[in-house]
Amino acid sequence: MRTTTTTIIGLILVVLVAAASLALSPGTQSATAGISPAELNDLQAIADQKGMSLQTAIDRYAWNDDFAVAVSEIRAAVPGAFTGAEIVDAGNAWVAFAGAVPQAAQNTIDDFTSNHSGVTVEVRANKGFTQVELEKAVDAAHFAVFNSTEVRDALTGFDFATSSIETNVLLESTASDTTLDDLRVAAADAISDATSADMLNRISHSLVRFEGQELVIMESNNEHLGGEGVKIQGDNRIQCTLSFGVKDSSGNRGILTAGHCLNDLIDDGHALVFEWQHVGQHGDFQWHTGPQSFSDDFYAGSSSQSEIYERDVLAIGSPRVGQYLCRNGALSYRDCQDVLDIGIRHGNVRNLVAMESHLSQNGDSGAPVYSGYTAYGVHRGAGVYLGAWRELFSRADLVDEALAFDGVYIVTD
Repeated sequence: MRTTTTTIIGLILVVLVAAASLALSPGTQSATAGISPAELNDLQAIADQKGMSLQTAIDRYAWNDDFAVAVSEIRAAVPGAFTGAEIVDAGNAWVAFAGAVPQAAQNTIDDFTSNHSGVTVEVRANKGFTQVELEKAVDAAHFAVFNSTEVRDALTGFDFATSSIETNVLLESTASDTTLDDLRVAAADAISDATSADMLNRISHSLVRFEGQELVIMESNNEHLGGEGVKIQGDNRIQCTLSFGVKDSSGNRGILTAGHCLNDLIDDGHALVFEWQHVGQHGDFQWHTGPQSFSDDFYAGSSSQSEIYERDVLAIGSPRVGQYLCRNGALSYRDCQDVLDIGIRHGNVRNLVAMESHLSQNGDSGAPVYSGYTAYGVHRGAGVYLGAWRELFSRADLVDEALAFDGVYIVTD
């Protein structure tokens, strides 16, 4: 429910940020130069969550968005050479290439480091495979496992730290004693068939059996804005959360949520009209129109409220490992944490992003994932990966491909 105007919310946020700035040391005030009020608000939130000072949060995270933009430019410019990139800590990141480093990529890296003197970017050459080849290998391993009749569910990703594809698998009760060994062989064969013959000399594949009941949990239970909780007729529980405003090729405006959410949703007492969904190659999305007005605004939320701090979407970002992002769920409210991995597969859904921990609740599905004024994704749920439960989200930069049937894209005007 929208209870205040954009102007009032904006003024409140500016006042709060100004008050915080007065309490900062001179060094910290200098460090906040060039950081928008929205970004500073997010940085304070993650500082509070992690128990660190605002200055430490600024040093660690304030440059992350700029690095993500630089990496996106590199990947677009040299897709046949780019392997991957990650943020390591407050002063370090790396970018890797299959062979020699293209000059265009080096120029982009140099431009970034010249504007961020406190950050060192390690350039790794001769990895032997591109990101495109790696994605083929991960797909091959995942579906070789998931498509088995003895597998109930599977979640797969690639960990650069170990150079390993990890598939977490939930077996059917009828699985035989040899199932895991058979799946390992099938995955290795699939990787070799989908890529170069020596790919498994450069990376490895591990299969981890999950013993629980569910490998992944889907957290679905005036103006329509991202961050608002939505219900279904006859049930007062929050079912899902709205994320970002969209527009189709005919100019019709609407709102995004997660594709696995129910189609018949109600927001502020008004029935939304289901338009289309995609749950597959590009992520987990659906969009709705409705009787109320739509905009590109969303609620950033706080630690105790979801419908607070209204923001415009000014850009759409591509996430990078080690970058901080925030998620505003209707029930768990705002939490900010680091990206753990990208390119996660779950079942038939690809291109998911895993966060470092699981802080969300049922009803948060569809929530906006963002940094400052930049849209990064739509919350999906949580899954077991690298030994723990992790939040998962679909990438905002793939919405136009996911919902291409309607020509839908996230609005930034």
